[in-house]
Amino acid sequence: MMIRAYKALIAIVAPILVLGLLLSSKRRRVAIPVEQPVDNPKPDTYAPASQSLDPPNQGIANVDILAPSHLLTIDDDGQPVIDTSAYRILHSNSTATGLYFPIHLGGSAGFNPSIIPHPTKFDAWIVVVQQISNKNPVGHSSQLICNAGFMNDVLICMAEPAVLPVKATRGNCEDELAHFNFEYGPRDARLFYGPLAPYLVYGSHSAYTCMGMWMQDFRMLVDDYRIEAVLAKDFTEPTELQRPPPYKGVEKNFFVFWDTVGNIYAHSEIVPQRVLSRIGPDGSSGPDLAPVTVDNDSRCMARYMPPAMLGTSAVQQATNSLAITLCMRSDPDCMPTDKNTFILALFHYKTNFDGHSVYEPYAMLFQRSEPFALHGISTKPFWISGRSKFSRLSGNVHWQDSDALPENHSEMFYIRSINWRAHGQKYHGYMDDILFLAFGVEQSRSGAIDVAAADLLQDLGLCSELK
Repeated sequence: MMIRAYKALIAIVAPILVLGLLLSSKRRRVAIPVEQPVDNPKPDTYAPASQSLDPPNQGIANVDILAPSHLLTIDDDGQPVIDTSAYRILHSNSTATGLYFPIHLGGSAGFNPSIIPHPTKFDAWIVVVQQISNKNPVGHSSQLICNAGFMNDVLICMAEPAVLPVKATRGNCEDELAHFNFEYGPRDARLFYGPLAPYLVYGSHSAYTCMGMWMQDFRMLVDDYRIEAVLAKDFTEPTELQRPPPYKGVEKNFFVFWDTVGNIYAHSEIVPQRVLSRIGPDGSSGPDLAPVTVDNDSRCMARYMPPAMLGTSAVQQATNSLAITLCMRSDPDCMPTDKNTFILALFHYKTNFDGHSVYEPYAMLFQRSEPFALHGISTKPFWISGRSKFSRLSGNVHWQDSDALPENHSEMFYIRSINWRAHGQKYHGYMDDILFLAFGVEQSRSGAIDVAAADLLQDLGLCSELK
């Protein structure tokens, strides 16, 4: 009887197991890097291998820095194989799989997100994205905002996103740029914290050229900061950020940063040479400070930045800035000084082949006091765990009607912002603090990944190592 019962049990269970395997194989696969994720620490914690300040990359100045290829190696299952000698793979600090988490915007669509901690709700974050909408008139641009919380490794808006009430400006564009006069509204917004307050920097029509960069105290725009709004002093109205001349027709991708004593500066160019200047409360610009360190900076960028290839690539500023002290918050001997605290920002190496752009992100550090010399540059771009092969499943609205997609391309991830994840943390942080890298995917959807700041600095090429 026991034998008959055992055979009957096998007859029932075996088909169920086979069916489960068949169904699981039909799910959409995601890119799992060759290097498998390690066990992730708990949120807002980081377990460093060492607390030494000595760089873990001695001798890296003698290693050739190669431009990343726009083509992927694809395995037999159609998934990308990630070369860990060419990329630094980033795994999520909190998701169960180590992959990045999507941002769900309810019934709305948007890309290129920014995420900051909510000022009063400690289970919520504020999300701002570039809106995708067929309802807006042609040429109109707007930003969406919502309060969001985590559920099942997805950051979900708690209510339908609303349009952020940013004032539009009128265009003064001429000749080949005249079409920008009909493209109004805020674009390419980045939301971030300064030392004291949150700010929004965005693109709009300029009073000095065709398109410029504007900045406003974010507390003046949303009700969540209505109590703090009375403290706002500078940038209470939209203020255009000026730069040292000459202006380009379209200015974009500025980021602002603060020095040791709280003065604000704008970093308006990274290549062919850096351009940075002090900014007044009215947006006025001081002289360009970069020529003071041009020898150090040019030597460092020539050594560590990937070279351009055949006119198909470019280096662009990508994110806002943060201040970071290169030791662990958990170390009682860790004290911020000008010798161990730097300004962190990300830049992109952009390529465009077959009409499809791909952005590879790198980190750079520079001193937080004048003259703000470069300190170090990533020697590897970051590969965000979960980034996959470019396909129709990537959802790019600009390729939906195309019969032929570029082969063996990766998905386009554009990192828009970096911000600390912890509530109450604003501009400054430490190596073991967790931050959000928020990005758009194929100009069609939004995602982010939370990593320890130390993860971004593992392959840093130090300018001081160069002779």
